[in-house]
Amino acid sequence: MKEIRIGVISFEHMHALSYTTELGKIEGVQLAGIADSDEYRGTKMASRFGTKYYNDYHDLLTEGLDGVIICTNNSMHCQVSCDALDSGCHVLVEKPFAICKEDAEKMLNHAKANGKRIMNAFPMRFNPNVIEAKKAVDEGRIGTILSITGINHGKIPSGWFIDKKLSGGGGVMDHTVHLADLIRWFTGSEFSSVYCESGDLLHNRNIDDTGLVMAHMENGAFVTIDCSWAHHRNYPIWPQVDMEIIGTKGTIELKAFAQVNHVTDQKNSIIEDLCWNEDGDAGLIREFADVIRTGREPNASGLDGARALEVAEAAYRSSKSHRQEQVIHVEA
Repeated sequence: MKEIRIGVISFEHMHALSYTTELGKIEGVQLAGIADSDEYRGTKMASRFGTKYYNDYHDLLTEGLDGVIICTNNSMHCQVSCDALDSGCHVLVEKPFAICKEDAEKMLNHAKANGKRIMNAFPMRFNPNVIEAKKAVDEGRIGTILSITGINHGKIPSGWFIDKKLSGGGGVMDHTVHLADLIRWFTGSEFSSVYCESGDLLHNRNIDDTGLVMAHMENGAFVTIDCSWAHHRNYPIWPQVDMEIIGTKGTIELKAFAQVNHVTDQKNSIIEDLCWNEDGDAGLIREFADVIRTGREPNASGLDGARALEVAEAAYRSSKSHRQEQVIHVEA
């Protein structure tokens, strides 16, 4: 088996740690280097993973890589992805795919022009509970999907996540895309129209931390997404991805993170639920490695990422207009 070389660009997003850890578990994959403009963070991670550090990601891209994983702030996804694609790399970019439709189209066009694959980081597609629910839907066990109620809650992040110029938006941008992607995947349909109300209602950080998205699909299904940063600081669990999928023959109640160890640390005043055996990151990274080896279309493609971004953009337009807004589709 030919060894493939993958680099990681930036640990600005917390998922970079998990992704890089999973890379080291795949036979025939070499972590070729870590690039990060934050020298302290970058050298620390390079030392941890036993690889070379690059301050400028352009230097890493000259090292004959087969692929890169991009975990910068959201505003940099477009430029870094296009540079990586132009250098001959396949790309896995953290979600959201981009911060606007124009950037998403540019990224897709660069992938096509260079004959390379671009993936969006949607690890929920590789969560075992989600996979089983998708199997039940595909087998027709609940009939035709009529509606889906989705919840993606979490704690409010810090740093660049709450800077609109770097993140593109708050909870609506951060959490709508996961469920929008799963809803498209389950229904096999595109979003048609969106109505959304959102606001800075919980944390007073001058960015939307609360949102409720209500949408129609092109096939007639009606769906909702609660995308709020609603968990307070001492809430025992960070991730929450729940769905109720109602069909003509039955209903699926999906809880993506159902298996937890409940930890109470009296000394440090910590009460925490630690998830186990349900992390989709391993499957996501294995998928990326296989896409590099085979050149096939990935599960969770760049187009999937762009389609989910469309929903977030429509939600922001609706939240501003207080009217139902049509979803504007990215040119494939």
